[in-house]
This record gives sequence, C-alpha cells and structure tokens, in this order.
Amino acid sequence: MIQIQKIKFNRMFFNKLVIFLSCIFLTALFPLRDLHSVSLPKENWNLVLYGGIFTTTDLIPIVFRQKTDYKESYIGSLGISRPFDYRIRWFDFLWEGNVTKHFGEMNHWEVNGFYIVKIDRMYGSPFSLSLGEGLSLASENPKLENKAKGYYLDGLQKDAIESRALLNYMMVEFSSYLPFERKTEVFIRVHHRSGVFGLYCPPDPNCGSNFVSYGFRTTF
Repeated sequence: MIQIQKIKFNRMFFNKLVIFLSCIFLTALFPLRDLHSVSLPKENWNLVLYGGIFTTTDLIPIVFRQKTDYKESYIGSLGISRPFDYRIRWFDFLWEGNVTKHFGEMNHWEVNGFYIVKIDRMYGSPFSLSLGEGLSLASENPKLENKAKGYYLDGLQKDAIESRALLNYMMVEFSSYLPFERKTEVFIRVHHRSGVFGLYCPPDPNCGSNFVSYGFRTTF
C-alpha cells in the first residue's frame, strides 16, 4: 500500500514538474527583449460567461488525455476581460476577472483574477489557445478540496488533504470564433485551483480542484 501511495505521489509531482519546465522553456524561447508595444486596435471590454462540472481528475490527464471523473458539483461564472496593448511575437496578453457561484455538492462563492496569454486565430483559422495564471479566493474552504485519510481513487492517501480559501488559479482554454463573427467566441476551459507545490497548502498530497467548463466571450 505504501508503494501504491508513492507511485501516486510521484505521478502528481511529475505532472506539475512538466508544467513548471514548460514555463521555463517558453521564457527561454521568447525572451523579454522580444516584448514590445504594438498598435493594437482599441477593442471593447469582453463579457465572459461559462458553466462547468467538477472532476477529481488532475489537470494534465484532462488536457492531454481527455480523462475525467465527474462529481455532482457545478459552477456558473460571470466575468469581464480586456486585452493589453503589447505582445510577444504571436502571443497576445489579456486580463480577466470573474465571480463564480458553486452549487450542487458545494455551495459557496469564488472570485478569480488572472492574466492570460493567448495564441489568437492560429494559422489564420478561427481557433485560439489560451493559458491563464492568477489567484482564486473562495468564500469558504471548498468541501471537495478537503479529503480525509483513506482510499481515494486508485491509491492510498497517506495524509488528509486540507485546502485553503486562497489558492493559485490557472486555466487552459480552447476557443473558436463564431462563423462570420469576429467578436464572439465559444470555448471549453479547465477552471483549475491549485496549491502550487505546497505554496498555499501541504504538498503531500496537494490540494485544489478542476472544473471542465463551457461558455462564450463577446465584446460589448
């Protein structure tokens, strides 16, 4: 049983290590000297609306293997976003803030603020890919982010998971502009809260949650 727990922890650590190394790689590939101000068109504010369902699956399996294990806990989110007037090569930058309501197995509020890097209209297509990073503050310690000692999923949990109201926020999003419409996008987003290697809560095992979400964004 101890060996099973060790394998599970190593897999979680590997998943997070991949994200960390990817960030380092992108920083080296696109150094700060390539950062420059550009004359982007003055776009209006964006309205963002989406809903999602809780999954116990980690972020990496969701994104790369589309593996999910859902629970009856849901979110509805309303937010605004706006682009910055600079870019790094083909990367655009935005910020977003949203208010999220939980219902189902959890029933609390959540506020999120984060920066977004976006590859807009990849290869001239209507499709875009975005990654967001920031902070998430819940009105209470989210129930499903806390797990008692014992069996959980495919391995033995050594310690209880105690989450926090304030955690790191991260989102991965794939979006598409509507046909004949350049101002409205529909998207699928992973809404992710994380303890970031023990920065916000004990790392063994780590705290956090994922919601697979669907929504739209439009200018106004």
